[in-house]
Amino acid sequence: MGATVLEAMDRAVEGGVARFGRFAAPFRDLNLLDCEGVPGPRAFRSFRLKEWEHLAIIHPDLYLSVAVVDAGFLITSWTHVYLRRSGKAFEHIRKLLPGSVRIPGNLWDHGAELKASGYRIRMHNHLSAGRHEVVLEMSGKGGLPSVHAELELAETADRTHGLSVVLPLAPNRPMYTHKSACPLAGTVTVGEERFELSPDRDCALLDFHKAYYPHRTFWNWATFAALRPDVGLLGVNLTHNVVADDNVLNENCLWVGNTLQPLSAARFDIPEDPRQQWRVHTLDGRVELTLKPEGIRSERLQLGLAASSYDQPYGAFSGRVVDSTGKSLPVDGIFGLAERHTVRW
Repeated sequence: MGATVLEAMDRAVEGGVARFGRFAAPFRDLNLLDCEGVPGPRAFRSFRLKEWEHLAIIHPDLYLSVAVVDAGFLITSWTHVYLRRSGKAFEHIRKLLPGSVRIPGNLWDHGAELKASGYRIRMHNHLSAGRHEVVLEMSGKGGLPSVHAELELAETADRTHGLSVVLPLAPNRPMYTHKSACPLAGTVTVGEERFELSPDRDCALLDFHKAYYPHRTFWNWATFAALRPDVGLLGVNLTHNVVADDNVLNENCLWVGNTLQPLSAARFDIPEDPRQQWRVHTLDGRVELTLKPEGIRSERLQLGLAASSYDQPYGAFSGRVVDSTGKSLPVDGIFGLAERHTVRW
Protein backbone atom coordinates (compact mmCIF):
# COMPACT_ATOMS: atom_id res chain seq x y z
CA MET A 1 0.00 0.00 0.00
CA GLY A 2 2.67 2.52 1.03
CA ALA A 3 1.68 5.99 -0.15
CA THR A 4 -0.75 4.65 -2.76
CA VAL A 5 -4.30 5.88 -2.32
CA LEU A 6 -6.94 3.83 -4.14
CA GLU A 7 -10.04 5.38 -5.64
CA ALA A 8 -13.16 5.43 -3.51
CA MET A 9 -15.38 2.37 -3.88
CA ASP A 10 -18.96 1.66 -2.85
CA ARG A 11 -18.44 -1.75 -1.22
CA ALA A 12 -15.73 -3.06 1.11
CA VAL A 13 -16.24 -6.71 0.08
CA GLU A 14 -16.85 -7.96 -3.46
CA GLY A 15 -17.48 -11.61 -4.31
CA GLY A 16 -16.68 -12.62 -0.72
CA VAL A 17 -13.22 -11.01 -0.89
CA ALA A 18 -12.19 -7.93 1.12
CA ARG A 19 -10.64 -4.96 -0.66
CA PHE A 20 -7.38 -4.12 1.13
CA GLY A 21 -5.64 -0.76 0.90
CA ARG A 22 -5.82 2.92 1.68
CA PHE A 23 -8.83 4.61 0.08
CA ALA A 24 -9.63 8.17 -0.95
CA ALA A 25 -12.95 8.07 0.93
CA PRO A 26 -14.91 5.66 3.17
CA PHE A 27 -17.04 2.91 1.67
CA ARG A 28 -20.72 3.66 1.38
CA ASP A 29 -21.51 -0.01 2.05
CA LEU A 30 -19.35 -1.54 4.79
CA ASN A 31 -20.52 -5.05 3.96
CA LEU A 32 -17.90 -6.88 6.04
CA LEU A 33 -20.38 -9.63 6.92
CA ASP A 34 -20.10 -10.74 3.27
CA CYS A 35 -16.39 -11.56 3.71
CA GLU A 36 -15.84 -15.29 3.27
CA GLY A 37 -12.41 -15.18 4.93
CA VAL A 38 -14.24 -15.60 8.24
CA PRO A 39 -15.85 -19.06 8.16
CA GLY A 40 -19.36 -19.85 9.33
CA PRO A 41 -22.82 -18.35 8.89
CA ARG A 42 -23.51 -14.62 9.01
CA ALA A 43 -24.69 -14.85 12.63
CA PHE A 44 -21.27 -16.16 13.64
CA ARG A 45 -19.51 -13.51 11.59
CA SER A 46 -21.61 -10.86 13.31
CA PHE A 47 -20.49 -12.21 16.69
CA ARG A 48 -16.82 -12.23 15.61
CA LEU A 49 -16.94 -8.70 14.18
CA LYS A 50 -15.67 -6.20 16.76
CA GLU A 51 -17.02 -2.68 16.31
CA TRP A 52 -16.69 0.69 17.98
CA GLU A 53 -16.89 4.43 17.59
CA HIS A 54 -14.57 6.46 19.82
CA LEU A 55 -14.30 10.21 20.13
CA ALA A 56 -11.62 12.28 21.89
CA ILE A 57 -12.43 15.94 22.58
CA ILE A 58 -9.52 18.35 23.14
CA HIS A 59 -10.12 21.82 24.64
CA PRO A 60 -7.59 23.95 26.58
CA ASP A 61 -9.39 23.17 29.85
CA LEU A 62 -11.01 19.81 29.07
CA TYR A 63 -10.29 16.37 27.67
CA LEU A 64 -13.22 14.03 27.08
CA SER A 65 -13.09 10.45 25.77
CA VAL A 66 -16.35 8.77 24.82
CA ALA A 67 -16.87 5.36 23.22
CA VAL A 68 -19.43 2.73 22.37
CA VAL A 69 -17.84 -0.72 21.88
CA ASP A 70 -19.57 -3.88 20.64
CA ALA A 71 -17.31 -6.85 21.41
CA GLY A 72 -19.99 -9.38 20.42
CA PHE A 73 -20.35 -10.88 23.88
CA LEU A 74 -20.60 -7.49 25.65
CA ILE A 75 -21.47 -3.85 24.97
CA THR A 76 -19.22 -1.37 26.80
CA SER A 77 -19.52 2.39 26.85
CA TRP A 78 -17.68 5.07 28.76
CA THR A 79 -17.49 8.82 29.06
CA HIS A 80 -14.17 9.78 30.64
CA VAL A 81 -13.65 13.41 31.69
CA TYR A 82 -10.35 15.09 32.58
CA LEU A 83 -10.43 18.69 33.83
CA ARG A 84 -7.04 19.87 32.66
CA ARG A 85 -6.59 22.86 35.00
CA SER A 86 -7.45 21.03 38.21
CA GLY A 87 -6.13 17.61 37.15
CA LYS A 88 -9.35 15.93 38.30
CA ALA A 89 -10.69 12.97 36.30
CA PHE A 90 -13.76 10.76 36.50
CA GLU A 91 -15.90 8.60 34.25
CA HIS A 92 -19.37 7.26 33.69
CA ILE A 93 -19.32 3.68 32.42
CA ARG A 94 -21.97 1.16 31.39
CA LYS A 95 -21.75 -2.53 30.45
CA LEU A 96 -24.79 -3.88 28.61
CA LEU A 97 -26.05 -7.10 27.12
CA PRO A 98 -25.16 -8.01 23.53
CA GLY A 99 -27.53 -6.54 20.96
CA SER A 100 -28.60 -3.62 23.15
CA VAL A 101 -27.14 -1.18 20.63
CA ARG A 102 -25.68 -1.36 17.14
CA ILE A 103 -22.65 0.65 16.07
CA PRO A 104 -23.44 2.94 13.09
CA GLY A 105 -23.29 0.97 9.86
CA ASN A 106 -21.41 3.61 7.86
CA LEU A 107 -20.04 7.13 7.98
CA TRP A 108 -22.12 8.72 5.23
CA ASP A 109 -25.52 9.00 6.91
CA HIS A 110 -26.04 6.56 9.73
CA GLY A 111 -26.38 6.78 13.49
CA ALA A 112 -26.86 4.88 16.71
CA GLU A 113 -28.23 5.58 20.16
CA LEU A 114 -27.31 3.95 23.46
CA LYS A 115 -29.73 4.35 26.36
CA ALA A 116 -29.23 3.13 29.91
CA SER A 117 -30.31 4.41 33.29
CA GLY A 118 -28.97 7.96 33.61
CA TYR A 119 -26.79 7.49 30.52
CA ARG A 120 -27.46 8.33 26.87
CA ILE A 121 -25.21 8.68 23.84
CA ARG A 122 -26.48 9.56 20.39
CA MET A 123 -24.03 9.45 17.47
CA HIS A 124 -24.84 10.31 13.88
CA ASN A 125 -22.28 10.33 11.09
CA HIS A 126 -23.22 12.77 8.31
CA LEU A 127 -20.08 12.57 6.18
CA SER A 128 -22.24 13.22 3.12
CA ALA A 129 -22.73 16.70 4.63
CA GLY A 130 -19.20 16.97 6.03
CA ARG A 131 -20.02 16.56 9.71
CA HIS A 132 -20.53 14.17 12.62
CA GLU A 133 -22.93 14.88 15.50
CA VAL A 134 -22.74 13.56 19.07
CA VAL A 135 -25.08 14.19 22.01
CA LEU A 136 -24.21 13.08 25.55
CA GLU A 137 -26.53 13.04 28.57
CA MET A 138 -25.10 11.56 31.79
CA SER A 139 -26.85 12.20 35.10
CA GLY A 140 -24.85 12.96 38.19
CA LYS A 141 -24.75 9.89 40.42
CA GLY A 142 -22.68 8.40 43.23
CA GLY A 143 -20.62 11.56 43.61
CA LEU A 144 -19.93 11.83 39.86
CA PRO A 145 -20.85 15.12 38.18
CA SER A 146 -23.37 15.14 35.35
CA VAL A 147 -22.12 15.48 31.77
CA HIS A 148 -24.10 17.03 28.94
CA ALA A 149 -22.70 17.77 25.50
CA GLU A 150 -23.80 18.74 22.02
CA LEU A 151 -20.93 18.33 19.58
CA GLU A 152 -20.42 18.85 15.86
CA LEU A 153 -17.25 17.66 14.11
CA ALA A 154 -16.39 19.24 10.76
CA GLU A 155 -14.89 16.73 8.34
CA THR A 156 -14.73 18.85 5.20
CA ALA A 157 -12.13 18.83 2.43
CA ASP A 158 -11.01 22.41 3.09
CA ARG A 159 -10.09 21.65 6.73
CA THR A 160 -9.07 17.99 7.01
CA HIS A 161 -8.72 14.65 5.20
CA GLY A 162 -9.83 11.46 6.94
CA LEU A 163 -7.92 8.19 6.83
CA SER A 164 -9.82 5.13 5.50
CA VAL A 165 -7.99 1.79 5.34
CA VAL A 166 -8.74 -1.92 5.14
CA LEU A 167 -5.89 -4.03 6.55
CA PRO A 168 -5.38 -7.82 6.54
CA LEU A 169 -5.33 -9.34 10.02
CA ALA A 170 -4.97 -12.66 8.16
CA PRO A 171 -5.64 -13.63 4.52
CA ASN A 172 -9.10 -12.26 3.64
CA ARG A 173 -9.73 -11.31 7.28
CA PRO A 174 -10.21 -7.52 7.23
CA MET A 175 -9.87 -4.70 9.69
CA TYR A 176 -11.54 -1.47 8.59
CA THR A 177 -10.89 1.84 10.29
CA HIS A 178 -11.63 5.47 9.58
CA LYS A 179 -9.64 7.97 11.59
CA SER A 180 -10.11 11.72 11.32
CA ALA A 181 -8.93 14.85 13.10
CA CYS A 182 -11.72 17.41 12.92
CA PRO A 183 -12.33 21.02 13.97
CA LEU A 184 -14.97 20.96 16.68
CA ALA A 185 -17.94 23.13 17.70
CA GLY A 186 -20.51 22.82 20.46
CA THR A 187 -20.72 22.82 24.24
CA VAL A 188 -19.83 20.49 27.12
CA THR A 189 -21.27 20.98 30.60
CA VAL A 190 -19.65 19.13 33.50
CA GLY A 191 -21.65 19.64 36.68
CA GLU A 192 -22.08 23.42 36.81
CA GLU A 193 -19.10 24.21 34.56
CA ARG A 194 -19.71 24.94 30.87
CA PHE A 195 -17.10 24.70 28.11
CA GLU A 196 -17.60 26.42 24.74
CA LEU A 197 -15.92 24.66 21.81
CA SER A 198 -14.55 26.63 18.86
CA PRO A 199 -13.72 25.11 15.43
CA ASP A 200 -10.87 27.63 15.12
CA ARG A 201 -9.18 26.30 18.27
CA ASP A 202 -10.55 22.90 19.36
CA CYS A 203 -10.19 19.44 17.83
CA ALA A 204 -11.87 16.07 17.96
CA LEU A 205 -10.25 12.75 17.06
CA LEU A 206 -12.70 10.23 15.61
CA ASP A 207 -12.02 6.47 15.50
CA PHE A 208 -14.60 4.40 13.60
CA HIS A 209 -13.65 0.74 13.61
CA LYS A 210 -14.89 -2.68 12.44
CA ALA A 211 -12.59 -5.72 12.47
CA TYR A 212 -12.42 -9.52 12.50
CA TYR A 213 -9.71 -9.73 15.14
CA PRO A 214 -8.18 -13.11 15.98
CA HIS A 215 -8.94 -14.64 19.38
CA ARG A 216 -5.68 -13.19 20.77
CA THR A 217 -4.60 -9.79 19.59
CA PHE A 218 -2.87 -6.57 20.61
CA TRP A 219 -2.37 -3.03 19.48
CA ASN A 220 -0.47 0.07 20.54
CA TRP A 221 -1.86 3.40 19.40
CA ALA A 222 -0.99 7.10 19.63
CA THR A 223 -2.78 10.11 18.21
CA PHE A 224 -3.01 13.87 18.65
CA ALA A 225 -4.28 16.90 16.79
CA ALA A 226 -4.06 20.66 17.16
CA LEU A 227 -4.94 23.73 15.12
CA ARG A 228 -1.84 25.87 14.62
CA PRO A 229 -1.38 29.24 12.90
CA ASP A 230 1.60 28.00 10.85
CA VAL A 231 0.04 24.94 9.17
CA GLY A 232 -3.60 24.74 10.24
CA LEU A 233 -4.38 21.23 11.44
CA LEU A 234 -1.39 19.22 12.66
CA GLY A 235 -1.90 15.66 13.86
CA VAL A 236 -0.79 12.04 13.71
CA ASN A 237 -2.27 8.57 13.87
CA LEU A 238 0.21 5.81 14.74
CA THR A 239 -0.51 2.12 15.37
CA HIS A 240 1.46 -1.09 15.83
CA ASN A 241 -0.76 -4.19 15.69
CA VAL A 242 -0.95 -7.75 14.35
CA VAL A 243 -0.72 -6.80 10.65
CA ALA A 244 2.17 -8.92 9.35
CA ASP A 245 4.01 -6.39 7.14
CA ASP A 246 3.06 -3.08 8.70
CA ASN A 247 5.80 -1.21 6.88
CA VAL A 248 3.65 -1.66 3.76
CA LEU A 249 0.13 -2.03 5.16
CA ASN A 250 -0.72 0.25 8.09
CA GLU A 251 -2.95 3.05 9.33
CA ASN A 252 -0.13 5.49 10.09
CA CYS A 253 -0.45 9.04 8.84
CA LEU A 254 0.43 12.67 9.38
CA TRP A 255 -2.22 15.37 9.02
CA VAL A 256 -0.86 18.73 7.87
CA GLY A 257 -3.48 21.31 6.95
CA ASN A 258 -6.04 19.53 4.80
CA THR A 259 -3.56 16.90 3.56
CA LEU A 260 -3.18 13.28 4.63
CA GLN A 261 0.41 12.03 4.43
CA PRO A 262 1.17 8.28 4.79
CA LEU A 263 3.91 7.11 7.14
CA SER A 264 5.88 3.88 7.54
CA ALA A 265 5.58 1.41 10.43
CA ALA A 266 5.36 2.80 13.96
CA ARG A 267 7.12 1.41 17.01
CA PHE A 268 6.43 2.06 20.69
CA ASP A 269 8.65 2.06 23.76
CA ILE A 270 6.16 1.66 26.61
CA PRO A 271 7.30 1.69 30.23
CA GLU A 272 6.18 -1.01 32.63
CA ASP A 273 4.17 1.67 34.38
CA PRO A 274 2.10 3.24 31.55
CA ARG A 275 1.79 6.46 33.56
CA GLN A 276 5.46 7.13 32.84
CA GLN A 277 6.83 8.62 29.61
CA TRP A 278 6.15 6.80 26.30
CA ARG A 279 8.30 7.00 23.16
CA VAL A 280 6.86 6.56 19.65
CA HIS A 281 8.71 6.70 16.34
CA THR A 282 8.30 5.61 12.72
CA LEU A 283 10.84 3.50 10.83
CA ASP A 284 11.09 6.10 8.05
CA GLY A 285 12.45 8.63 10.57
CA ARG A 286 9.63 11.11 10.01
CA VAL A 287 8.18 10.87 13.52
CA GLU A 288 10.00 11.03 16.84
CA LEU A 289 7.74 11.71 19.80
CA THR A 290 7.41 11.32 23.54
CA LEU A 291 4.19 11.35 25.54
CA LYS A 292 4.21 12.60 29.12
CA PRO A 293 0.95 11.29 30.60
CA GLU A 294 -1.15 13.59 32.77
CA GLY A 295 -3.84 10.98 33.42
CA ILE A 296 -4.89 7.51 32.35
CA ARG A 297 -7.94 5.39 31.69
CA SER A 298 -7.30 1.71 32.54
CA GLU A 299 -9.47 -1.39 32.63
CA ARG A 300 -8.90 -5.06 33.36
CA LEU A 301 -11.58 -7.54 32.33
CA GLN A 302 -11.77 -11.31 32.89
CA LEU A 303 -14.82 -13.17 31.53
CA GLY A 304 -13.91 -16.84 31.08
CA LEU A 305 -12.34 -17.21 27.63
CA ALA A 306 -12.43 -13.43 27.16
CA ALA A 307 -9.94 -11.12 28.83
CA SER A 308 -8.74 -7.58 28.28
CA SER A 309 -5.88 -5.44 29.62
CA TYR A 310 -6.30 -1.83 28.54
CA ASP A 311 -4.37 1.37 29.33
CA GLN A 312 -5.13 4.70 27.65
CA PRO A 313 -2.89 7.51 28.97
CA TYR A 314 -3.40 11.08 27.82
CA GLY A 315 -1.22 14.15 28.03
CA ALA A 316 1.36 16.22 26.16
CA PHE A 317 3.29 15.00 23.10
CA SER A 318 6.66 16.55 22.31
CA GLY A 319 9.25 15.97 19.60
CA ARG A 320 9.07 16.46 15.85
CA VAL A 321 7.39 15.28 12.65
CA VAL A 322 8.59 15.67 9.08
CA ASP A 323 6.09 16.49 6.36
CA SER A 324 6.09 15.17 2.79
CA THR A 325 8.27 18.08 1.57
CA GLY A 326 10.99 17.24 4.12
CA LYS A 327 10.17 20.12 6.45
CA SER A 328 10.59 19.35 10.13
CA LEU A 329 7.69 20.55 12.28
CA PRO A 330 8.19 20.84 16.06
CA VAL A 331 5.69 19.21 18.37
CA ASP A 332 5.73 21.12 21.63
CA GLY A 333 3.20 19.94 24.19
CA ILE A 334 0.32 18.99 21.86
CA PHE A 335 -2.37 17.19 23.83
CA GLY A 336 -3.34 13.68 22.74
CA LEU A 337 -3.70 10.09 23.83
CA ALA A 338 -2.10 6.68 23.49
CA GLU A 339 -3.23 3.14 24.11
CA ARG A 340 -1.89 -0.30 24.95
CA HIS A 341 -4.38 -3.14 24.62
CA THR A 342 -3.93 -6.90 24.79
CA VAL A 343 -7.07 -8.97 24.49
CA ARG A 344 -8.66 -12.40 24.09
CA TRP A 345 -12.15 -12.37 22.57
